[in-house]
Amino acid sequence: TEKEILVTFANHAAIALENASLLESVRIAFAEVNELEGLMENVFASIASGVITTDIHGVVTLCNQAAAQILGQSRFQITGMKFSALFSPYIGETHARQLVTEIERVIQSNTSVVGKELYLSLANQNKIIISMNFSPLRDANRNTQGIAIVMDDLTEKKRLQAQNRLFERMVSPAVINLLDPDKLQLGGKQAEISILFADIRDFTHFSENTRPEELVKILNHYLAIAADSILGQQGTIDKFLGDAVMAWFNAPIPQPDHALRAVRAALGIRSAVERLKKHIPEKYQLSFGAGIHFGEAILGLVGTEQRLEYTAIGDSINTTKRIQENAAAGQILISEAAYGLVYQDVLAEPLQKILVKGKRSPVCVYEITGLKSRPG
Repeated sequence: TEKEILVTFANHAAIALENASLLESVRIAFAEVNELEGLMENVFASIASGVITTDIHGVVTLCNQAAAQILGQSRFQITGMKFSALFSPYIGETHARQLVTEIERVIQSNTSVVGKELYLSLANQNKIIISMNFSPLRDANRNTQGIAIVMDDLTEKKRLQAQNRLFERMVSPAVINLLDPDKLQLGGKQAEISILFADIRDFTHFSENTRPEELVKILNHYLAIAADSILGQQGTIDKFLGDAVMAWFNAPIPQPDHALRAVRAALGIRSAVERLKKHIPEKYQLSFGAGIHFGEAILGLVGTEQRLEYTAIGDSINTTKRIQENAAAGQILISEAAYGLVYQDVLAEPLQKILVKGKRSPVCVYEITGLKSRPG
C-alpha cells in the first residue's frame, strides 16, 4: 500500500541520514586525528633533543628528526629496528647488550634513568658523546607499554668545557670572571701590584743533558709546583716563560696583604721543591730562584683581535725580573718597596745593593729566610 511504501521510504531515509551523520562524525574524527598527528609531528620536529620510543619488546616505534640526525640515519631506517641492533654499530655488541639490559631494568622497575653518557663512533669516523634519559611509557592503567629515550649530543658542550678547563689553568679564575666576551677590547688600567718571578736555576745546563720528552715532563712537574703555590695564595699567573713563571697579587681583586701573599707563594714553592727532592733522583733535583717587587703596572689586554693576552706591563715588571735573575738557587730576593709592606711578618737579611739592567742606580734588596711566628 502507499502507507507501507511511505513508511519503508521513511525508514530508508532515516538510515541514510544516520549513515550520513555517522560518516560526517567519522570524517570529523579522522580530521581531528590527522590534526593531532600533524601537531605531534610538529612537536617532535621542534624538540631539539633526540626522542626515540620503543615497545615492550625493544622495537623502535617512533623517532624524531633530531634523533635521526644524531645517529646519522633516516627516521624511516630507525623505525621498526630493534634497539640493540640500532646502537650496536656505534658502541659494539657488548655495550649494546648492556644498554638493553639497562632498558629492561627500567621496564621491570618502572623507574627512570637520567644522564647516562655514551661515546658513539659514527660511520663517518666522527666520535660523539651523547646523554640519554630512559623513562617508562605507561598507558591509562599505569601499565608499562615501552620506553621513551631522550638523547642530547654533548660533544660541543664537552669540547667547550675542556677548553674552559684549559683556559682556567692558563688564566686566573678571577680574571676569567672579569672578562666579558662581548666587551673585550685592547687596553688596560693602572694598578699597584706585588709581582713574583720564579725561575729554575741552571735549567739550560740541565736541558743540554736531558732527552726532550724527559725534559718537558720534569719542567711541567716543577712549574706545577710553582703554579699550585701561587694559586694557593690567590695570585694571578700571568704566564710561563720557558722555565720561569710570572705572577702578581692585588689584581684584579684587591688583596690588602698582597705583598705577604707573594712572599708566602715564594716560600711555598721553595718548601714544595725541597719535599720533592726527597723522592726523585739527584739528577732531577732543581731549585727556583725568586724575585719579589711592588709597584705600579698597566693591567689589560695586549695583542690583536685574533690573539689576546691578559698581562701586566710596566717598569715594575722589568725590575722584578732583574731582581729574580740575581737570586741563587733556593733564594728569595725582595725589593725594598715590597719589603716595606711585609717587614713585620717576615724574616729577612739585607744584602748588598745590586745593579740591574735598565736601572741607573743600584737596587736595595733583602733575602727572605722565613716568616715570623705569631704569638698564640
